[in-house]
Amino acid sequence: MQEQPLSLTGQDSHAITGTVFCPDTPHSALVIAHGMAEHAGRYADFARWLAERSIAVITFNHRGHGPACPTDQLGHYSDVDGWGKVIDDLNRVLFDARERFPGIPLALLGHSMGSFIAQGCAQQHPGSLDCLILSATNQIHRPQLWASGALVSGIRRLYSNHHRSPTIAKMTFGKFNRLFQPNRTDCDWLSRDTTQVDQYVSDPLCGFECTTGLWHDFIQGMLAIEPSRWRKDLPVHLFSGSDDPVGGMGKGVSRHIQTIRNAGIRGTSLRLFEGGRHEMLNESNTAEVREHVLSLIAPRKEPDA
Repeated sequence: MQEQPLSLTGQDSHAITGTVFCPDTPHSALVIAHGMAEHAGRYADFARWLAERSIAVITFNHRGHGPACPTDQLGHYSDVDGWGKVIDDLNRVLFDARERFPGIPLALLGHSMGSFIAQGCAQQHPGSLDCLILSATNQIHRPQLWASGALVSGIRRLYSNHHRSPTIAKMTFGKFNRLFQPNRTDCDWLSRDTTQVDQYVSDPLCGFECTTGLWHDFIQGMLAIEPSRWRKDLPVHLFSGSDDPVGGMGKGVSRHIQTIRNAGIRGTSLRLFEGGRHEMLNESNTAEVREHVLSLIAPRKEPDA
């Protein structure tokens, strides 16, 4: 297995950086779109584990994330068309994956924020992937998003596109963590594995507050997601923890898979891991979760009768 740096150029000369994990003879490929306020490097161990099982993996950093991002730009997509640009960046990574690994299935795994970017990309670029896997996602609750969007827009107009709002932080990550009181850290909602939580807390590239500009772009991007506009033959698989506050403690993600099925998408599945929190790939039962994801990328063939 070889690890190679990924270096691509976005539509506005933005540098797309990441890593390619390439086994000697890959039979499938996977692109990973990470979540908010984290980075691609957190998926390296999982990528190596998959590569040992003949899955080629590409990880990359979204705009406003990762070690190449200037400190003052952490948590900010772009001043203009931020959502459109993160979608285009992901599509360029998928196109590069097709060129690197021709002739084999290409899956896309999006986690949390990345799950919504992945859905937007699947909607806008339906031929760019063969399988969509969504980790720690949620339903598109339009009334709630409209209300949140109005608040974010007001804060953005009052302060600036680059303002980092304590109010938004309390409404999001702060609200999630309050569900797990008494709290040991500000990030208990991420995982039951305290070692993983402590690594996140100590990582300077994790846990930062995002700008009102990013939140505005993110909310508008979620509102644009419509499963009825997806390819009907695209396999779509969701997995989440039953105690993930982003997914409404299992209820929101269950509603989302039903919306996808009602849109006529064939080949769907949902796996809820009992007691799991937001980062199932960094949970106390990570080995079980990894095997599940592997089964989605490279389904086991049934023996001949």
